[in-house]
Amino acid sequence: MTSPQNRAHPARLAGFVLLALLLAAPALAAPALPAASAENTLRHLTVLSQQIGPRPSGAPAYLRAVEYVEGQLRALGYEVARQPFNFLYFEARGASLQVVGGEALRPVVLEYSAATPAPGMEAPLVPTGLGRREEVQRAGVEGRIALVQRGEITFREKVETAAAAGAVGVVVYNNRSGPVQGATLITPSRIPAVIISQEEGERLLARLRQGAVRVQLRVDTLTEQRPTWNVIGRRAGRSARTVVIGAHLDSVEVSPGANDNGSGIAAALEAARLLANVPLEFSVEIVGFGAEERGLLGSAHYVRERGNQVAGMVNMDMVGVGTLQVGNGSGSGPLIDAAERIAARLGLRLPRFRLPGASDHASFERAGIPTVFIHTGDDPLIHTPNDVLERVDARLMAQAAQLAAAVALEAAEVLR
Repeated sequence: MTSPQNRAHPARLAGFVLLALLLAAPALAAPALPAASAENTLRHLTVLSQQIGPRPSGAPAYLRAVEYVEGQLRALGYEVARQPFNFLYFEARGASLQVVGGEALRPVVLEYSAATPAPGMEAPLVPTGLGRREEVQRAGVEGRIALVQRGEITFREKVETAAAAGAVGVVVYNNRSGPVQGATLITPSRIPAVIISQEEGERLLARLRQGAVRVQLRVDTLTEQRPTWNVIGRRAGRSARTVVIGAHLDSVEVSPGANDNGSGIAAALEAARLLANVPLEFSVEIVGFGAEERGLLGSAHYVRERGNQVAGMVNMDMVGVGTLQVGNGSGSGPLIDAAERIAARLGLRLPRFRLPGASDHASFERAGIPTVFIHTGDDPLIHTPNDVLERVDARLMAQAAQLAAAVALEAAEVLR
């Protein structure tokens, strides 16, 4: 794990980190590749997470992030284009949950939740376990709000099952302590649905064991079709075959998205700098994907439109908090092997992991394209207001950028 001094404010790390990386440069795979600059990654991350802040696809802040990435890539000499697509935009405008005559709770709206009537609704609360069909039927939820524990089945299944049984709303409570992260229903629901903390859920269950509980629920949401974009910066190599270095540009609406995924975009922009002036065999595209948080929509669109020219893909998602590691959907493949060889030359040992979905590499893998996912592991504060710049380890972002650029540079050797 990252040492306490590396978890200090990134600005104090920049000089030390840059010097350390420069000293490591002779061990890199490609002598012509410059050393990554932590100062550059911090500059990018400051703009994305502090000056722009939360940047959900379809919102004005996302467009500002698009323009920032375009400007950075153009300044490096890349051919820049926006790739537009439409998606189902969702915005949670507010929510409240109050025990009648008691505690006010702090709900987070599940993405694609239906809205309540403007004044809200009042109804009895009923516990329904994990929200399986038999539990919901046994509880009797018609005209009531179902209280459901998170886990085992999807949010969507929990809410659809409750709606089909006549529930007027769903309150999910978390299955681990700590801050509540946003989550998605994937498609619009028929009834309003929110999530609360494990601690709040347990207090509600204790009240229910003592007798009937009524709650007032108000959810204000907007769901509509909107345009968004992927941002593509291309630098041609000797071959038209392309290696993608990608990271999602959007965040969830409640979070400044420093680790998820300002860190990945900052590292991708630094990788673009490293590759800007070296000879390339395969062409390189630096891609900021839109609507990843809506279900990998941007990367899926990119693959449909341009996947036939892609030889391999390097994904960077959450590369600023934890321990640097590499993986993909299967936990194996030529680009993972290449990343490990490069890391060994850098004096790094990268744990290998397997993650079939949950990030943009999955869209490429479904099309049969080799991938490597550079990642620093789980982070309990993503999708919360606490995913901020001060938590991010600049050393990790710089190392991720160095690995991504080196893998792209050497991809032609392993993807013949």
